[in-house]
Formats: sequence, structure tokens, C-alpha cells
Amino acid sequence: MVANKKQSSRSTFLLRSVFKSLRFSYDRTLIIFISIMLGACVTGAFVNVYLDIDSKMRKELKAYGANVLFTPQSVEKSLFFDQSDYEKSLHVIPKGSLLGASPYLFGTVRLSLGDAVMAGVDFAGMKVAKPFLEVVQGTYINVDFDERNALVGVDLAKKMELKVGSSINLVNEQSGFSTTIRIKGIVSSGDKEDGLLFVSLPLAQKVLGKAGQIHLVEAVILGDFDQINAISSELSKVGSFSAKPLARISLSEGLILDKIKFLMALVAFTVLLITSMCVNTTLSSIIFSRTKEIALLRALGASKRNVATLFGTETFLMTLLASVLGAFLGFFLSQFFGTVIFGSGIDFRFLSIPIATILSLLFAAIAAYFPIKRSLNLPVATILRGE
Repeated sequence: MVANKKQSSRSTFLLRSVFKSLRFSYDRTLIIFISIMLGACVTGAFVNVYLDIDSKMRKELKAYGANVLFTPQSVEKSLFFDQSDYEKSLHVIPKGSLLGASPYLFGTVRLSLGDAVMAGVDFAGMKVAKPFLEVVQGTYINVDFDERNALVGVDLAKKMELKVGSSINLVNEQSGFSTTIRIKGIVSSGDKEDGLLFVSLPLAQKVLGKAGQIHLVEAVILGDFDQINAISSELSKVGSFSAKPLARISLSEGLILDKIKFLMALVAFTVLLITSMCVNTTLSSIIFSRTKEIALLRALGASKRNVATLFGTETFLMTLLASVLGAFLGFFLSQFFGTVIFGSGIDFRFLSIPIATILSLLFAAIAAYFPIKRSLNLPVATILRGE
């Protein structure tokens, strides 16, 4: 009973001492508080960005284009596979993971000045699978069932003297099918696409007499290399084609993401280190200015442990409040980073709050440890004599 009362009195005395200390040295306390809060704020912002960077960067990196290729299971047996199998396979892909896909059917057609290679495509899907395809003249075709317009590569347009608005005849000499289409746009990629004539897939199938047949599919699917590899394996089980991830694209994305994540972690650590040094310097100044107070407490019977508990509690309370507040403010700072870097906000990740708080507490504890230890080892009598 008596021991409990003594313990309660000590706790009350400790809390009163802590709050009095914080109140009467509010100017220096405020500096430490702001330092820790800013450190936790930046750390929280970087943690939020770090945890959300996968989805953000993967969408940004889709500028590389298609990362999965569908081809016939055995090219020796057939150069084609069924379009219906491809359409069934799209249901296998997890919802929200497929950004776009375009089937292709290639064939040679006769134009007015000679033969040309025609590609039947899904125009909307090709826009995602080939984001580097630039419209240099005219406009892009946004309707997949448009069988009256076509796009032409810049090299083919030059070779065949085709311009936007030109009409050309597509003829299948074997089936006798013929139709007239108009050039709606001239496109360029700096690659093989510059020598192709792009028409809608249904029109290409009619011209070539390959109803329901396609040569290959290019798709853009979200996920890291392992996830895309697993999805490709499931897709290959659907039908008469084989789906394979384009390792060059998927692995490059993974390497870039790893480097960016490492950079983010390095910046967050640097900010915390700077904050720790700032807190260390300020704490040293405050604690050394209170050496007489420490010496007086020791002279009145307080042990080193009692004094360390007093200053440790004071630092802990101040750091905890500043860290939690800074961690929440970090979410708003991450919105600024997200808007500037990705053009959109960053999702709130609750995990950023405990991570930023714990890291800030840890660095503040390291910063406070040495000045407190040094002050406790100073000779009491010498300090009280003012020497």
C-alpha cells in the first residue's frame, strides 16, 4: 500500500516536472517539435509515394508498349489461330489488369502503284499496344468497325504517293472481293509500322478471305514479370495459341521500379538523418543549458536513472506528438509529389503512419541519447559552485 503511494507520488512528480519543463522552455521545444514534425512529414510522404509507386509507375512505363504476345502454338502447323479463342482468353485476365490489346492479321494487297502489306487491327487496342505510333497527318481512327477508312505508314504513303483523303481500292483477286477505302491519317513510328497499311480487322479478314483468323495479338497487362508470366500461362491454356511475356519490356520495368524504390528509400533516410542531426544539436544545447537543473536534482537525491527518465519522457512525449502529426501531414505532401510527378494524387496508405512515427522516434532517441548521457556524467559539485 505504502509502496503504491510512493510510486504514484513519483509518477505525479515526474509528469509535473515534464510539463513544467515543456512549458517554460517552449521556444526551444518548439524548434525540436518542428524539426521532428518536418522529418516525419517528409518520411510519411515518401512512404506513401513508395507504397503507391508500383501502380503509378507501371502505368507510366506502359509507354514501352505491349508486354505480352499471343502467337500460334505451332507455327509449323499454322500461321493463324482462332479469333474466338483470343476473345475467350480475355476473360482469364484479372479485372483491371488489361490496359489494351490488338489482334493483327497481315496480308499483301495490290494498290495502284504496286503491292503493299496490309495489317488488320483493333484501332483502340493498337493505340495502347503501340503508344509510340504518331499521327503525322490527318487523324487517328477511333472506331474499330470502320471499314471505310485506313491509316498508312509514312514510308508507304511516300512510296505510293498517298495523301490524307486519297481513295484506294483493295482487291482480293482470288475471291474477287473488292472495296474502296479512304486514307484518314498518315502514321509514323520510325520502325516497321512506317511501311504498313492499317485497316480494321473485320475488313482485313474479308479482303484476305480469313474470317475469324488472326496471326498474333499484342497486349498490355499490368503486373510485374512474375505476375505477367503466370497470367500468360493461364492464357495459353485457353485455346490454339501461346501467350508469352515480352521479357525485355517486363524485366526492364522491374529494374526501373527497383531503382526508383531504392532512390526513394535513400532520400527518406537522408531526410531522417538530417532531422536527427538537427534534433541532436538542439537537444544538446537545451540539455547543457540545464546542467544546473540536473545537478540540483542530483544533489536533492535524484539518481541518474531518475534524471534520465525525466529527460527521456520529455523527449518521448514531444517526439511522439510531432511524429504522429508529421506522419499525417505527410499524406498531404505526398499529394503534391503525386500531382507534380504523375499528374494524379497518391492513395492514402495507413502503413505510412506507424512507419514514419516509429522511424522518427528511433532517430530522435538516438539523437537524444548522447547529450543526456554526457550531462549525467558531469560533476555535480563543480556545476553547483558555478565553476
